[in-house]
Amino acid sequence: MQSGGFADATVEDNTPKKKAAAGDSPTTMVNILDKPRPQYTAEGRNLRLEGDVVLDMVFQANGTVQVNGVISGLGHGLDEAAMRAAQQIKFKPAKRDGQPIDFPARVRIEFRLAY
Repeated sequence: MQSGGFADATVEDNTPKKKAAAGDSPTTMVNILDKPRPQYTAEGRNLRLEGDVVLDMVFQANGTVQVNGVISGLGHGLDEAAMRAAQQIKFKPAKRDGQPIDFPARVRIEFRLAY
């Protein structure tokens, strides 16, 4: 049996930090609602590969996911499987001043084989 998933606390805030002026509304983080499991490829399973694929992504204000690329991968089709799973993430967009905003992030997707 194989399993894969998203690690806890996988969204890293890559937005520039600024000091909040008096009266600035805080930015709320992306709220992940559903994280589909990535599918192991036959090659990855046969090679018994385990590890993490790290993706450069943007959680967009309109509720869609933009995958910009792989930061670190495992190869053997697992990077593509991670990207397919990431594109199916359901989330509530981050907000600034009450308005949805694009939110760049690095997301780590885990591939683990169950023994």
